[in-house]
Amino acid sequence: MRTTIELPDELLTQARLVASVEGISLKEFFIEAVRYRVSPPKQKVRRLPTPIGDPSAPPMAPLTREQIDEAMFG
Repeated sequence: MRTTIELPDELLTQARLVASVEGISLKEFFIEAVRYRVSPPKQKVRRLPTPIGDPSAPPMAPLTREQIDEAMFG
């Protein structure tokens, strides 16, 4: 479908620049922009990792560089 819209000159210039940098046509740019506004992508929900070991145990102190070297290289 074809339609006509009026845009501020500065906005059209910015749209052309972004489309050019992304290597897409101005038409593709506007299709993506409208599609995003109509149906924004779903954001992933970050879940905490499952605890390992005894949850009531005291937290472990951070390891020093020397402790890490000793564990890795003996």
